[in-house]
Amino acid sequence: MTYTIESLFNKSTAYLEVAIISSKAKDTFGYNTSEYTNVTANLLHHATELFLKFAISAKTNELPDNEHNIKKLFKKYKKLFPYEKYHIEIPFTNEVEYLGFSQKEIEQHKKDFPMPFELQLRYPVGSKGERDSPITKYDTDLLEHYQEQFLKLRCQIHPCQEV
Repeated sequence: MTYTIESLFNKSTAYLEVAIISSKAKDTFGYNTSEYTNVTANLLHHATELFLKFAISAKTNELPDNEHNIKKLFKKYKKLFPYEKYHIEIPFTNEVEYLGFSQKEIEQHKKDFPMPFELQLRYPVGSKGERDSPITKYDTDLLEHYQEQFLKLRCQIHPCQEV
């Protein structure tokens, strides 16, 4: 499929909007399961990946098509957009924070769930049969923060078309 720069941004915001909607479903059946919350995180992952591809494509006129690694895409983004006005906070660029867990619990968790976090969001089970982590959660405020940043940078990165 051929993407335009605008369609990359539009798809990014669509994924993020659905992630926000799912984050608001706290009282629904299944919300507190890893399967449900990892779907929200997966949507956020795709939104972030597509936003970074939008920005990179807008600057280079080339789509980093086969790259899915957020850290690598973000590194390229920062190189292409080094100025403060393009600064953005995005997920999946740091180590997973295990808030409220002891060091012993963290070590056990990593042993029980060895698949890299980014892959956990895309696949329910790793190639060696590893299970996904049950502790992925993103609250609505954080997701809306990402959305605000994406929208703020949209026209600074690529000229917005008049409607």
